Amino acid sequence: MNKLYAISVFVIMAISSMAQSLDEGSDAKALELLQSLQQDYESYEAHLFDFTIKMELPEQSDEIINGTLLQKGEMFNLDVSDRLIINDTETVWVYLKDRNELQINDADFEDEENVMSPSYLFDLYQSDDYLFAISAHTYEEGQAVTQIECKPLDPESEYSKLRLTIEDKTKRVKRVKLFNKDGSRMTMTVDKHDKGVKIDGGTFGFDQADYEGLTVEDLRF
Repeated sequence: MNKLYAISVFVIMAISSMAQSLDEGSDAKALELLQSLQQDYESYEAHLFDFTIKMELPEQSDEIINGTLLQKGEMFNLDVSDRLIINDTETVWVYLKDRNELQINDADFEDEENVMSPSYLFDLYQSDDYLFAISAHTYEEGQAVTQIECKPLDPESEYSKLRLTIEDKTKRVKRVKLFNKDGSRMTMTVDKHDKGVKIDGGTFGFDQADYEGLTVEDLRF
């Protein structure tokens, strides 16, 4: 699984879990705001996100990817440009659209290069390994926003920081930007966030019968 798509899930999941890191060095007001976001997030059973990802790589052209994420607990259905990724907490299906190919993995395998398990992503923010601080109060498109920065305490982390932009009036997460130490940047803009959406019974599963000529690679142990 391309690391880009793992990061996209990571950033969305961060919205609901980063407030759980209560390191004593963090900004109390930042934690208060994050906890408010978390409480609102957890008051709904399911969420639907439409988002745009901008990848900035040194000496390369920017890459823009649009996607949709439907999430309920640790289950998710992530649809991006060239693939569909579905996780029901036991199995992960990765459908490569251009190749009409399906890869099937266990949802609990521990491969940090292929961060497939949402529980792994949650663990990053439930730990005491991050500091949070309000970095700016500013205006964007006439709306007051607050920016919160998250910095890992581990000097060997591949990320230098993560910046979260929140609309003051709606308390909606507007944007998340991830800064990598290799100079690359990833910005995820949340274009739309629907809360309490109804879930179809087949949302977190993959029916191979719907895909004629499908090639299947089962990588489960």
